[in-house]
Amino acid sequence: MKKNFKNHAVLGACALGLISLNSCQVDDAYDLDKDIDKTITVGGDITVPGSSTDEMMLKDLLEIEEGSTVTTDENGNYMLKQDGGSNSSNIEIPRVSIEATSGFTGVDIDGVSNNTGSSIDIPATNIGIDENIAIDINSDGITSVLKELVYVKTNCVNTSVVIDLNKVGTSNVSATMSDFEVVFPEFMTLETSDSNWEVTDGRVLKLKNSEGQKFSDDLRVPINITKIDFEKAGAEYIFNANAKDNNVIKLNGEIALKGNISLEGSMGSGASAGLRIDVESSEIEVEEVSAVVDPEIDITIDPVEISDLPDFLNDENAAIELTDPRLFFTVTNPSPIAVKFGATLKPFKTGTALENVDIKDIEIPAGCENYVICIHQNAEMDADVTADSKVTVEDLGNIIKRIPEKIEVENIVVTVPDSPITVQAGKTYEMSTAYEINTPLMFSEGTNIVYTENMDGWGSDLEDVEFNKVEATMSVTNKLPLGVNLTAVAIDNAGNELSNVKVDIDMDIKAGATSDVKFTVSTTNGSIKGLDGLKLTVTAKGSEETKNVSLNENQYIQIKDLKLKLTGGITMDLN
Repeated sequence: MKKNFKNHAVLGACALGLISLNSCQVDDAYDLDKDIDKTITVGGDITVPGSSTDEMMLKDLLEIEEGSTVTTDENGNYMLKQDGGSNSSNIEIPRVSIEATSGFTGVDIDGVSNNTGSSIDIPATNIGIDENIAIDINSDGITSVLKELVYVKTNCVNTSVVIDLNKVGTSNVSATMSDFEVVFPEFMTLETSDSNWEVTDGRVLKLKNSEGQKFSDDLRVPINITKIDFEKAGAEYIFNANAKDNNVIKLNGEIALKGNISLEGSMGSGASAGLRIDVESSEIEVEEVSAVVDPEIDITIDPVEISDLPDFLNDENAAIELTDPRLFFTVTNPSPIAVKFGATLKPFKTGTALENVDIKDIEIPAGCENYVICIHQNAEMDADVTADSKVTVEDLGNIIKRIPEKIEVENIVVTVPDSPITVQAGKTYEMSTAYEINTPLMFSEGTNIVYTENMDGWGSDLEDVEFNKVEATMSVTNKLPLGVNLTAVAIDNAGNELSNVKVDIDMDIKAGATSDVKFTVSTTNGSIKGLDGLKLTVTAKGSEETKNVSLNENQYIQIKDLKLKLTGGITMDLN
């Protein structure tokens, strides 16, 4: 009776040492059963003829599962990709109104009177007007969002220039206004809806009708103060840094009245008719503001949970030095306020905080939609990044070096420009943020990917066989951008190391090169018996030469001219 000695386990060890970062199985296409004459000669050295494999593609050996954090792009390049959460925050510009109910002090003007003791007719009597209405508005409780005011565009509520004909006693007197104007201070701009009046120079209310305008009781000319310029004398904004939402708008000055008013009619004894000219207003509503603003912007960013990593990145000793780690923020900011933010990226592994990375002065422009910001490490690779904005953070790779399970975003600080912008008052803008890690697997020096795997189950093939030494030689072509080194120990069927068996592996395969390698399995005491397999430790390292080459599913390893020699023969139990 003959026994078959299967050599695919040895070939599998070689293949795993080169590339099996996630798989230790060898395809049937590489099974030496098909090529070897298995007739065993007991005694002497036994040499197996040379054998080769096809190109063993990385995509077949890594066996990345669907949903893994490691995926491929359209060109087959491997990416570390993990979506973060999306969040939204409000940018609010509160409503602002200027209390003006008692802010204007009108003037009283003497007219005509009858002290004759009898009723009389009053001939047309002209009264020249050259008076001033005082402005004294002091409106507090203004929002702290406004730090400095340049101007405000406004809309007045129930605001008019009012000319009252005040009659005392029996009086049938009317007035005719002619060649009349009301001159507001330079810091005010106004308009009127009265067709008999017009506004010139933005602040002068003029009577248009050359024949004048007649009234017998009062005359109300509606006006709308449309703008207040705080860069002009008389308009002042007082910012109170020590009290929230208690800033003050102060308006001081005079409204000049110039023109003529003629009184005529009749009145009884003791009667009189005089004039009062005033500005009446309930409030001045602010609609638009040009100001230095400081709104409360509370940006929150959910942690990134890094899950479903393939085995070759899960070892506790694994460390990766990515050539250009990339963090993408997608931002929509409909407000007219440009925003800068900074934060601390804090990675965690098994509950322990790893080395932090600070990001600073990340700019979110005003009025943007789905604006993509890439924060990455290597400025030399800007051309390879597709984003609206690119920011370099030189130590960004530290957050991913130890393969964290979670990255938290803490200590978020938001600032806005210390220069005036134009915003709508009483409006809330919703800003949204979303981010993801999307990094090509390009490995620099410092990468140390460690993977251990038991290649066992040989016992059924070797249970009746004893031998002293196996020598293997081969030529290996490594088309990966990683250098690979392999160490191993022999184990029994319980997974325990065989103390009398030495695995001497001299296997150091450079990236992108073809190398001759060899390894031996030998005994230090007696013969090799009870060998069930090898416990393999694979260490892959990046290099300066290949730091810009992505790991790609179409890269491969190929073994050529594999030769095995059992020195000293074998002893078999053929019973």
